[in-house]
Amino acid sequence: MPGVRITAVLAFCSCLAAPGLAAQTSLPDPCTLLTPAEVDAVVGIKSLPGRPFLGSKEICLFSADTSSVSDQPVVNLMVGTVVMFQGQKNMGPHPVSGIGDEAYWIGSGSYAKVEVRKGSRAFSVSMAMGMQKKTLAQIEQMEEALARKVAARF
Repeated sequence: MPGVRITAVLAFCSCLAAPGLAAQTSLPDPCTLLTPAEVDAVVGIKSLPGRPFLGSKEICLFSADTSSVSDQPVVNLMVGTVVMFQGQKNMGPHPVSGIGDEAYWIGSGSYAKVEVRKGSRAFSVSMAMGMQKKTLAQIEQMEEALARKVAARF
C-alpha cells in the first residue's frame, strides 16, 4: 500500500509542478497509449481500462481495481514536455538505450521510473507493486517493456 501512496503523491506533485503542459504541446491522451491487455501481459494482472488520475489529461492509471489504496500493482503513465524530461535528469539518472530518442531510469529501493523523450514530447512510466514483491530490476524490466509499447504510439 505504501507504493500506491508514493505513486499517487508523485503523480499529484507532477501535475502541480507543470500545469497545462498538454495544452501547450498537443500531447496525446495517456490512456490511449497502452491497452489493458498489454498491461496484463507485462504486469500479470487483469487491468481495467486506463483512467485519468484525478481528472488529469497528463496522467493515466492502469490497475485491476479503482480503489485509491490497492494491494494490486498500479501502472502510472504520464505525458509531458521535454522540460519535464530534463527536470528529472539532475536526480542521478541511469541511461536506457533503445526507447524513444533518449531515456533514463531514476529511483531507488523498490521504486523506479523510466523517463522517455521522443522529439519535443516526453512521458514516464512508473509502477507501484501493491502487495506483490518484486526486485528493483524486475520493476525496471516491466516498466521498460511498457515504455517501449508507449513509445511506438507516441
